[in-house]
Amino acid sequence: MTIRLKRIYEPADPDDGFRILVDRLWPRGIS
Repeated sequence: MTIRLKRIYEPADPDDGFRILVDRLWPRGIS
């Protein structure tokens, strides 16, 4: 299993698979 880290602001790629948000503070402008 491969785990990749990405920023929430980066666009989703078709090969991203399942994405979860892991952050201590919710990013500004993301609902």
